[in-house]
Amino acid sequence: MSYVAIIVGALSVMVLGWIWFHPKVLGKTWMAGAGLTEADMQEANPIVMVGALLMALVIAWAMSRYATHTEPGMSQFVHGMYHGFMPAIMYVAPVLISKGLFEKKSLAWILIGAAYWVLAITVVGGIVYALTPSAA
Repeated sequence: MSYVAIIVGALSVMVLGWIWFHPKVLGKTWMAGAGLTEADMQEANPIVMVGALLMALVIAWAMSRYATHTEPGMSQFVHGMYHGFMPAIMYVAPVLISKGLFEKKSLAWILIGAAYWVLAITVVGGIVYALTPSAA
């Protein structure tokens, strides 16, 4: 287990979220679907950011549990992306989409959130695998 890999992976989730949900990218559409305004988002809430960082650390730590094995002929970054993408697309996205449908959210809001998590977990997998020394 590489603590550096876990920290960098978790920070990548936060940086990607900052970009993805920025008002000039997908943030305005996401905020409208969530019933939030830019003023709402400007209110500093350290509990939200600390909680989000802790959850990102959990995701990166969980990914690191398997990051030492290798796949012959495949870079560890690509291998890690595969191991991030598969559970994200098979478990995380269906849960988020189902939840959004039951909450009667807009399709745009649902897809922005689900796509973010698929991308974030895929990227964190690539980073954690690439930065973790292999067992072989």
